[in-house]
Amino acid sequence: MMYGGYGMFGWGGILGLILIVIAAYFIIKYISDNKNASDPVIKKDNAIDLLNERYAKGEIDEEEYNKKKKILKD
Repeated sequence: MMYGGYGMFGWGGILGLILIVIAAYFIIKYISDNKNASDPVIKKDNAIDLLNERYAKGEIDEEEYNKKKKILKD
């Protein structure tokens, strides 16, 4: 019997395909996130961005900002 004429590509086939696509998406996203997290240049840029943000908000003064910025650039 054909069970409605859909055969192998009925709802079960479509759901399986959707699950495979979702799993592939998360695997690729996980790999790319881990690659970026281990890159020291990106970490340094993020630290400088955070430092700039703290200085702009007034959380740190100019002396502390310059001292930490010098340490991060070295």
